[in-house]
Amino acid sequence: MKFKPFKAVLPAADKVHLVASRSYVSYSKEDLVDKLKGNPYTFLHVIHPDVDGDYRGRRIAYFEEVRKNYEKFLSEEIFSLEGKASFFIYRQETPEYSFQGLLGAVSVDDYEQGKIKIHEHTISQREGRFTDYLDTTGINAEPVLLMSKEETCSSLMDRVCAQKSLYCFTTTDRVKHTVWQINNTEDIQEVESEMSRVSELYIADGHHRSASSVALKQRKLEEGNNEEVYQYFMALVLSQVQMKILGFHRLVKCVVEFDLNVFLSDLNKLGALHEVKETELNLSEGRIGVYTSGKWYAFQFEKEKNVIDAEWLSKNILHPIFGIEDERTDKRIAHADGLVPTSEIAKMVDEGKADFAFLLHPISTETLMRISDEGSTMPPKSTYILPKLRSGLVIYPMR
Repeated sequence: MKFKPFKAVLPAADKVHLVASRSYVSYSKEDLVDKLKGNPYTFLHVIHPDVDGDYRGRRIAYFEEVRKNYEKFLSEEIFSLEGKASFFIYRQETPEYSFQGLLGAVSVDDYEQGKIKIHEHTISQREGRFTDYLDTTGINAEPVLLMSKEETCSSLMDRVCAQKSLYCFTTTDRVKHTVWQINNTEDIQEVESEMSRVSELYIADGHHRSASSVALKQRKLEEGNNEEVYQYFMALVLSQVQMKILGFHRLVKCVVEFDLNVFLSDLNKLGALHEVKETELNLSEGRIGVYTSGKWYAFQFEKEKNVIDAEWLSKNILHPIFGIEDERTDKRIAHADGLVPTSEIAKMVDEGKADFAFLLHPISTETLMRISDEGSTMPPKSTYILPKLRSGLVIYPMR
């Protein structure tokens, strides 16, 4: 696997805790307004400066505005370009979990040759939007999350992490972020050497970001531009044991009158349905939690070989019973990640935001890799992967 250091754009050390932000799509409009108003350094000023702006049909103009704001952050020395190519070690610690991995640039060629494996199809329209974004802004500010089967560079990381970090700060969601920089020539050579022996990596999060980097490389080649910077994209590589996969639950809203008794009867024909207390759900593979009309049910069905629960649910319940053909676009379905408490999901149904909730047990990392190895894909929102990375913490500049 080709894994190389790069000259990064980094936030000023005294402002990094104010700069790094979650992905803007994770904020409500009210939260965005609050963040933009209360924090002049947040990276949201770069990537989403105008909450009410209508850029439909003129996305290039929007991306040019992003570039302008990025250059403003550079001129104000909120960001600065590193003089030497580096790798980075990123550690994220929460009250429940701890993650640590290597940040660098992976090869587009390795992706095209199938050494970087996918488990999800991308949407061409979204991929095209990301490609235009990268091309116009010239920055990649959120790494793709990749998983390796084996731990790599563990002794080097132990040695580097015993030294002073580049950044160390805690965000208001009680997540601690620590970054170490690797720019010593011998250490860089060790990382490159160890990573060259890695035969395959698996995309855990960032299918559209990686696919758009591939499309950008192809676009640049067509323009006669074969600069090395377009041959790579930024990625954080974690070992399998460092990854955490949570379930992704489904919330369904009916738009027409629905007969609950008929629905429960249909489920009984598909498997075993039992009313239970919330504490008795005991989710597992082949056992789904169902909540509707103030009651919890445990639904047990016979698993088909190599079919994950999200796929079974889609094929046997969401499509034939509710008529939901495309979970990506159908407005009757919403998703709640595995960090949302069960009681909160029930509350959404009780308040009328949904009529049914389906709770799914998470798949294993082994299952994710098997599906990727087979060249198969999963339904959208089949996995909620941790860690979730911050935007603007380390930037891969393309011009």
